[in-house]
Amino acid sequence: MMRFSKAIQRDDSGVTIVEFAFVAPVMIVLITGLLEMGYVLFARSTLESAVLDAARTSRVANCPSENAKAIEEAIQARMSVIISGDGSPARVEVDSYGENFGDVGNPEPFDDDNGNGTRDPGEGYTDVNGNSQWDEDMGESGDFGSFGEVVRFKASYNVRSLIPFVANSINGGRNFYTIEAVTAVRNEPFMEFACAL
Repeated sequence: MMRFSKAIQRDDSGVTIVEFAFVAPVMIVLITGLLEMGYVLFARSTLESAVLDAARTSRVANCPSENAKAIEEAIQARMSVIISGDGSPARVEVDSYGENFGDVGNPEPFDDDNGNGTRDPGEGYTDVNGNSQWDEDMGESGDFGSFGEVVRFKASYNVRSLIPFVANSINGGRNFYTIEAVTAVRNEPFMEFACAL
């Protein structure tokens, strides 16, 4: 009996499988997480590139307001290589901000009568975008601006997860990730063409 127990103690032929059983789950989770993250980063890079190209197209266009459909189609075509999480194409928003880059993403000016730093009902404001209400973003929605004006392009897309159990565990039970890309450019200042502004 003693000889048998010594033989078992010296026998390490099954150690590798036991070690693999401990390490394998961690390695599988790590590899799948890296694959998922790499795919989402690729999708985001693709969207950013598409938005930058669309912004450049609009910026050098003869008439910025005439190419809205072409820009949206260009972004959607570029994103067609990425699987949509909900079947919808990339969504594109365009806002114009006049001639000042400092206005991008800022609220319309208002009279802070009580000094609390927020606009309360009844406090006056300047309706920069002309929609008859105070907005937290003074951009004129859907407007490609005129010559020399600042325009912001914002696109969003729902990217389907490659490995759903990873997405479900880190993304609140959803099997897709919402990615966004934003850029602001100034339209060319040259007005050599007759455009319907």
